[in-house]
Amino acid sequence: MPTTPTPPPVRGVRRISWDLLRVVAVLAVILGHVTHQGALLHPELTGYPFRVTAQFGAAILLVISAFFVCASLRKGNPRRWLWNRIARLVPAYLVAVLVTYLVTRYAAIRFSGLPFPPGVTGFLFGVPQGPPANPAPWYIPTWLDLVTNLGMVQEWGIRSGTFYYLDGSYWTLPVQLMAFTGAALLWPRAWRTHRLTVALLWALILVPLALRFLVFAPGTAGPVVETFYYGLGLHRLHVFAIGAALWLWSRGRLAHWHAALFVAATIAAQDLQVFPFHVALPQDAERWPSTIGFAVLLLLVCLAARGPDWRFPGLARVAPAVTWLAGTSYGLYLVHQELGYILARALIDLGLPGWFRLPVVVAAVVLGGWAVTSWVERPVHRWLTRRKATEPQVTGSEPVSVGGGS
Repeated sequence: MPTTPTPPPVRGVRRISWDLLRVVAVLAVILGHVTHQGALLHPELTGYPFRVTAQFGAAILLVISAFFVCASLRKGNPRRWLWNRIARLVPAYLVAVLVTYLVTRYAAIRFSGLPFPPGVTGFLFGVPQGPPANPAPWYIPTWLDLVTNLGMVQEWGIRSGTFYYLDGSYWTLPVQLMAFTGAALLWPRAWRTHRLTVALLWALILVPLALRFLVFAPGTAGPVVETFYYGLGLHRLHVFAIGAALWLWSRGRLAHWHAALFVAATIAAQDLQVFPFHVALPQDAERWPSTIGFAVLLLLVCLAARGPDWRFPGLARVAPAVTWLAGTSYGLYLVHQELGYILARALIDLGLPGWFRLPVVVAAVVLGGWAVTSWVERPVHRWLTRRKATEPQVTGSEPVSVGGGS
């Protein structure tokens, strides 16, 4: 039986617990990409004082996002709610794609030691002629990469080598938009009883695992199957399921034992889904930091969802900074990875050591995230969602959480 509901927090009082979780998750993503993932793509991007190999930040951001989907969707019209989310996410993403394309084109040609194609059109879309002077040239994005990234269909061509991500973090946005659309479509249905909702959440966790390990046995799934599996975001459905389940639990509509089963199943799914289709059973011990990091933060999400706010004396002093940084988390997601790699490479060319490069890159990412949030995301969102004063508004006090990478 569901337990007694926890009294909701006082309306209008922002909870520092959620902001702190967002900041920790975002920093984990940024540090992981800068200190670890960058060197996997560009071997010269090394020399940092430490490496963050654990990948869990993006998954936690999606869990938090799913939790607040339930919290905010019930307050207004689903169609207006969905438009509110699209207006918040898509315009800033499109601007970031254009900026990333232009900067990456210029930087990749320079870093590869190639001549620039003549003219503006040549620079934007031309193919540099001649062999690269650098033995490890950077990939130069093409017009097809630009078009497919603007359309958010990168995942559907990457395995065939047709087109590529301009920024590896961008996989999360189409997955989240599909989840938002599904939530808006399902929310008003009369048949959506509590039991069916819980059954659906369990299906979101178990069905993708059954497809991966039972229906398509490891080694038997072809590229088409993998493309549809990842293109539809089936490998991340469990993070949306646990976010919704924890919201039900926070409202007293899910028993403690049932919530604990959801948490355990989600941790197992997160651990299994990091492996490619051809792996039968996970044997890689290097996955444990990612799994443990995800499990620890997921338990902290449970505390934030059900317990009191974390207004400790020391934390209260830094609360304004934490809240400000959490409010720019989407902007940080948009600019931190590929543009961060380019800045790191430029600093290497200047002869700067890793211990100096790391804080410079992180500071630049924070500045860039603030610029995207202040100059694009918020003003365009306000403009696109303006309505007459007599019309009901869809509240959106909580920042949208979109992570990248893990």
